Amino acid sequence: MKKRSLLLLIVISIVLVGGVGVRLLWQPHPSEWVAHGLERLNGTASFRYSMTEHQLIDGKDRILTQIQGEKDGGNRHISGQLVGSEVEMILVGGTLYNKDPFSKKWVRFPNSPGAQDVFLAEIDPVSSLQIKELGEVVLKGQEKVNGEKAWVCTFNPSVQNQIMEELWKDFAYTLYIRKSDQMVIKAIIQAKSKDKSEPMSLMLEFKDFGQKLKLQAPSV
Repeated sequence: MKKRSLLLLIVISIVLVGGVGVRLLWQPHPSEWVAHGLERLNGTASFRYSMTEHQLIDGKDRILTQIQGEKDGGNRHISGQLVGSEVEMILVGGTLYNKDPFSKKWVRFPNSPGAQDVFLAEIDPVSSLQIKELGEVVLKGQEKVNGEKAWVCTFNPSVQNQIMEELWKDFAYTLYIRKSDQMVIKAIIQAKSKDKSEPMSLMLEFKDFGQKLKLQAPSV
């Protein structure tokens, strides 16, 4: 009886150890994780994000963009620095508002699809992650982003952003995809300018997915 109990205990131990080993050794299929991660991000109604863009200009590293942003459905709010100028903009209900950096007063722009398109193209982080073809995706291992475990995937895609296509070439993407729910929580985009081949780096970080942000129009 004791021998049977001991044998049963050994079998259970082997199964448990084997299960732990499988979990530790398991790795995702990189192309599937990137595709699903981008799909999840595009389908998320609300989140907060940061965006920092560096470019080497005449041999000097310049920060062109450094903003904090919020997205809630079709509404947007950004604040920070854009091409060396202080900026704060709100897009609510299809109406664009811009805070004058000198008077600190809000200026309301008429409903204009053209103005909205420019606004979104400049500061919508998801627009930088529109991909035509991923190309080969390489799994680089795991890292922690703000304390959260993420798989790191790199690839050299063809992009679907017209402005990026016109200005940049040789794109290299690194995505950090959260292990717990397969959500993209960080992205680094590197490229070279088409005119002088000077390098550019854009870093995006995402958080607060699915929260109700309640963006409202400012008092004008």
